[in-house]
Amino acid sequence: MRLDFSVAVHSLLYLDQNRDRRIASRELAQSLSLNPVMIRNILSLLHKNGYVEGSVGKNGGYRLKKVLDQCNVGELYDLTIPPTISYARFITGDTKELDQSETGEISSNIKETLTDLFTLADEDYRQFYHQFTLADLKKDITNHGYFINKTRENKK
Repeated sequence: MRLDFSVAVHSLLYLDQNRDRRIASRELAQSLSLNPVMIRNILSLLHKNGYVEGSVGKNGGYRLKKVLDQCNVGELYDLTIPPTISYARFITGDTKELDQSETGEISSNIKETLTDLFTLADEDYRQFYHQFTLADLKKDITNHGYFINKTRENKK
């Protein structure tokens, strides 16, 4: 999984915790232990999608525009980890024409089979995230186990 999703979630929770002031990207970078350039790239995406407002310069910084209940975790995941994710790095085999032996058939077809499998798993993963908001994440930060309990309640 790419870091973009974690950076977005951490940044928005940090901005919520500091609503009374603008937060510079370098302060966020320090909190996340990451490079400020990476933080600015994610904040730019969040800005374009209405999650934050920001300005550059000496008195610049970022502020959260939404309340945490309005920030769906699944939507943030979809925004930061596009569904067209490439599974190529997870796939073995050779798609070139191979002999029709049993091993050649596996090697030449495994890519499509695993891509289908990974795509179905990714759809379930995304659906799972859509049941939570950033308010839920904040609750779990102060009360670990919140997600487990909420998920179990939903299954009943």
